[in-house]
Amino acid sequence: MTRTARRLDRILSHLVLLLASLTICSCQSLLFSRSGSDDLVHLAVAKAASVSLKSRSTPAVTVTGKNSLTLEDCTGIALAKNLDLQLARMEEVTKAALRDGNRKKMLPHLMFAGELGERDNLGFSYSDVTGQEGRTPGPAGGVGSTGVTNFSVGHERSTWRYDLELRWSPTDAALAYYLWKSGGNDRYRAHYQKVRVAQKLIGTVESAFFHLLALQKLLPMAVRLKTLRNKVLKETEHLYEKNMKTVEDYQLANQGFLRSARTLLAIQDGFERQRNILATAMRLSPEYRVKCGFYVTGELPAPVFRADIPQLEMTAVRNRPESYEAGLNHLNSINDVHRTIVKYFPKFSGYWRYTRDKDKFLYNKDWKEVGVRATFDLTDWLTNLDESKAAKTNSAKAEGEVSAVALGITSQVREAALRYYRSVRELANAEASAKISGKVLETAKLRAGSDDITRLALLQAEANSLMEQIDRIQALGAANANLAELKAEMGTNYREPQPAS
Repeated sequence: MTRTARRLDRILSHLVLLLASLTICSCQSLLFSRSGSDDLVHLAVAKAASVSLKSRSTPAVTVTGKNSLTLEDCTGIALAKNLDLQLARMEEVTKAALRDGNRKKMLPHLMFAGELGERDNLGFSYSDVTGQEGRTPGPAGGVGSTGVTNFSVGHERSTWRYDLELRWSPTDAALAYYLWKSGGNDRYRAHYQKVRVAQKLIGTVESAFFHLLALQKLLPMAVRLKTLRNKVLKETEHLYEKNMKTVEDYQLANQGFLRSARTLLAIQDGFERQRNILATAMRLSPEYRVKCGFYVTGELPAPVFRADIPQLEMTAVRNRPESYEAGLNHLNSINDVHRTIVKYFPKFSGYWRYTRDKDKFLYNKDWKEVGVRATFDLTDWLTNLDESKAAKTNSAKAEGEVSAVALGITSQVREAALRYYRSVRELANAEASAKISGKVLETAKLRAGSDDITRLALLQAEANSLMEQIDRIQALGAANANLAELKAEMGTNYREPQPAS
């Protein structure tokens, strides 16, 4: 054996031993990983608690450098920091990697194998004459002589054998092709899922922003309303004691004061809830009493959006990512049907193999082979009958889901549109009431004198006008919030180009 051959044998032996050691270590880590599962759970819980605490304690000023946030600030922070959106982005990257992995499965396979075998005998034939390996050696020229004069060379009982093989199967390539196509569809589906998360997120942020902006303006008004209602109650009680007001007037004044107190509590509660929703979407602290707390700023525009509900439904079906997801699911189901068709055929594979055997008795220790192999597994073929039936049924179901998803989208959009148009009508009524109460207040101011009756009438007019203003601002905030939710249901508030194939 030459020095180069011995060096090659040594390198191959070390490589095989290294691979065996890595395999044993991997198996040990799998066997004993259960013992550390509790520690992993505790670490995960601690990580979740840390992220939650950090998110609930991060003030807006550390992110934007200011405490007053506009609508653009809120949407920008949410798109950059929201955890659900970050997870959706990672899912898109994961699906892209799986698609690329399935594409590589169509390439030829380059395999290396090392084998250490132990035989139970020396395993040699009697004769080394080709065609007469089983004949016993005998004296040359004797009766019945076969020309066999010596035994053949034996084999080592223990020997290393190495194979380097290049193999490619058109059957495996076809199966990998359909997996690659489905992987590409999964990548697009993850993209549309991310877009839908962003649409819902922006809808939540805009809705909470307009609610919070309205409630932020209503808080001082509600406090003033309660103060006015309290003055009206005291003045009415004073006049009632002088028999200048009836008991019904006193009860109405008391009910007005209680309604103003409930209104203040409702506004305070709504302020806290909407602030929490907005802060959670942006991963900021919802506190507003601390030095670095945030508040929203902007205008409450009168919504002017108008469209027929059937038009809104068709717009949503064309823009909502769920429509495309359902179509991609149907394409994946068709690919699964094609894969089951490929499995019906025998598996063909071509190979080129280089083999080296370290048996010291062999004269030629390495050789090359080229061949084609065809296999047919009856059990796999019978199993594929059921898989094919299931794939066809799933394809029919996926096709039906396309229509079901579209119907669900139209239902959601119609409900959102009805809420929006109802809030628009309520806003119109609130504005009309506020206008009338304003005229009544102006009249009360003109008629106000120094007597208790006219003073009470002015206080009641001021309280009623303020209450109508509160209702108008509430209706205005609700109309803008419902419009934001309608745009989210239509899928028009956020768009992102489809990734390149």
